[in-house]
Amino acid sequence: MSRLVPRRLRDLRPLGAVVLLAVVCGLAACAPLPPARQVADIGLIEGRWQGQIKFGFGGYQLFYPTIYPDGRLVASWDGVTRYGQVTVGPGPTRFSLYIWSGSLDYLEGGGERVILMKEDFGSWDAIVRPLK
Repeated sequence: MSRLVPRRLRDLRPLGAVVLLAVVCGLAACAPLPPARQVADIGLIEGRWQGQIKFGFGGYQLFYPTIYPDGRLVASWDGVTRYGQVTVGPGPTRFSLYIWSGSLDYLEGGGERVILMKEDFGSWDAIVRPLK
C-alpha cells in the first residue's frame, strides 16, 4: 500500500492529523457552555429539544427529547422511542427513561439554553438545545 502513495504525501500524514486535531480543539474552545441554573419549575425546561446522545464508547447519535408540562419525558434516537419522567424538586433535577435514571442539568445564559443528561452508571450522556 505504501508503494502507491508518494513518499512526500506519506511524510505529511502526521502533520495532517495534528492540524485536524488543532482545528477540532479550537472549534470546541470557541463554544463554551452557559452557566448552570436550578430548575424550580418544569416550565423552564418543557418543550421539544434536539441534540446528541452517546452510548459508552460508541459514536454520537441524533437525540430528540420532549418534556411535557406534567414532567413526562419522551425521547427518540436511532429509530427508538422511550418514555419516562422528569422530577423537579428542592434537590437536583432528575430523569427516569425506560430502564435508566440520571441527572438533568439546565444551563442558561447569553441567549442560549442547554440541557445535559447523564445516566447514573455512565451508560450514556446527552446534550440538547431547544428544537427550532
